[in-house]
Amino acid sequence: MIKKVGLVTFLSLMAISAELKTHSEFSYIQTTGNTDTKSLGLDFRGQKDWDIHKLALDLDAYYAENDGEETKNNIRSELNYFRPLSSTIDFNYLVGYKDDKFSGYDYQFYTGPGVKFNVFKTPVQTLYLSGNVLYSLDDYDEGDEEDYFSGRAGLDYIYKFNENVKFVEEANIRSRFDDADTWFLYSKSSIYSKISDNLSLGLSYKVNHQNNPPANRKETDTTTMVSLVVDW
Repeated sequence: MIKKVGLVTFLSLMAISAELKTHSEFSYIQTTGNTDTKSLGLDFRGQKDWDIHKLALDLDAYYAENDGEETKNNIRSELNYFRPLSSTIDFNYLVGYKDDKFSGYDYQFYTGPGVKFNVFKTPVQTLYLSGNVLYSLDDYDEGDEEDYFSGRAGLDYIYKFNENVKFVEEANIRSRFDDADTWFLYSKSSIYSKISDNLSLGLSYKVNHQNNPPANRKETDTTTMVSLVVDW
C-alpha cells in the first residue's frame, strides 16, 4: 500500500513539479489496550498554472488495521487538465485510477474529455459543475477484465462562514452507458478551520458507493478523518 502511494505521488508530482500550489491533509490514529487499531489517511491536491493552462492532481489514500488485520486499504488518484473555453466554461481532460483491496476490483481506470462550468463565484460561495465522457477499464480480483464507456457528473462547492472557517463538498457519480444499474459515487464533505496562515484543522466524511458491486462485497464504504491540513 505505502509503496503504491509513494509511486503514484512521485510520478504525479514529477508531472507538475514546478511552482505548485498544494493542499495536504494528514491523519494518523493508533490505539492500544483491549484493542490495537491503527489508521493512516492522506489527502493531497497539487495544482500548477501556466499561461491559460492548469494541471491538477488529486490523491487520497487510507489504510486501517484492527489487531494486525487489514480493514481498509485504498487509493484514488485523478489528474485533470483544464483550458478555458470562455469566462465560465473550461475544457477538461481527466485520467483517474482507483485501487481498493476490499472492493472486489484489483483496480479501476478511467479517462476522457469533458467540461467544467463555473455556476457562480462570490466572496461567500463557489459552485462548479462538471461532466465527462470516459473510457473505463475494470480489473476484477478474480482476474477478469472489462472495458466500457461511461459518463460522469461532478460538483465542487465551497461555503465560507468567515475568513477562518469553511465548508467544502466534492462529489461525483460515474455510470456505465450500457448498464444504468452499475454506477459509482464518491463524496467528501469537509469542515476546515484555520489555525495559522498555512495550517488548518479538518474534519471530513467520505462516502464510496458502488451500486452493483462484485459478489459478496458491500455497496457502501465510509471514512471519517480528523486531519492536520497544510496549504502552501
